[in-house]
Amino acid sequence: MPPPASVFVEANRLRLHLLDWSEPGATGEPVLLLHGLQEHARAWDFVAPRLAAGGRRVLALDWRGHGESERVGRGGYYHFADYVADLAFVVRALGGRAALVGHSMGGSAALLFAGSEPGRATALALVEGLGPPDAEPAATAERWQGWIGELEALASPRERDLARPAPTLASATRRLAERFPLWSPEVVRHMALHGTRPLADAGDDRAGAGDEDAPRAWRFDPLHRTRSPQPFYVAQARSFWRRVACPVLYVEGTRSWISAAPIEIDARVNELGAARARIEEAAHHPHLERPDETARVLRDFLDRAVPTAAAGR
Repeated sequence: MPPPASVFVEANRLRLHLLDWSEPGATGEPVLLLHGLQEHARAWDFVAPRLAAGGRRVLALDWRGHGESERVGRGGYYHFADYVADLAFVVRALGGRAALVGHSMGGSAALLFAGSEPGRATALALVEGLGPPDAEPAATAERWQGWIGELEALASPRERDLARPAPTLASATRRLAERFPLWSPEVVRHMALHGTRPLADAGDDRAGAGDEDAPRAWRFDPLHRTRSPQPFYVAQARSFWRRVACPVLYVEGTRSWISAAPIEIDARVNELGAARARIEEAAHHPHLERPDETARVLRDFLDRAVPTAAAGR
């Protein structure tokens, strides 16, 4: 299949980037793929072609401050309400309704959107994306204090540069391989290559040649390294969950760290009335660790939830 086409849309006063995997002549409401924190739309490259092969319109979004999408301006930040608003305007730009497939942070934002505007989500697949553990309100002030401290450290070029030297393609690949041992060498290299960009002084020629040691920068805004000041409260999230009106699927890896975290996954799945699929020998990134099986699960769900004339082709 040919590589995806790049599409830019103005959404919520930002220029956001999407990859369009749709085959020529594909029609109908789109499937919108939403990546996780500090990642990018190319994280779906191993699944998107399989979904689009059924004749569906399939696009993957770079969230604000990620990939090739625009970053917020000076003094701005990345709150979940911002992601939800961005998603609302992207869906409008794509025709007004969409099926959503979100991983981790992307799943959490998709779920909030589906509860905010239930008439615009035709299906919702959450890949390891049901939100973090429930927070304790009494600790909120200390969390805000820590957030301010992180912003202060990030604002100091000297502190920032000492703590985070410029990566290279080789070092970025090694780092991802260490963090995600279930990723294949092909996936690690792919995520490192598309998750970084050449530094301005590195020169396009060196970067284009794939120089392993040429200096690069992560594509995500460094602000994403700070911990959001807003805690996650299950009591608040329920007000969104109860408004979701479309079919929901929760996809999880059998080796995910979430199974050991204090997150009541069973209760959340039950409250959403969601179907559930487990991907064997996958951890937090089933779409990168077991893309064939994940694509099959997602395609089966979409064929049932929002069938198209080309479904099953």
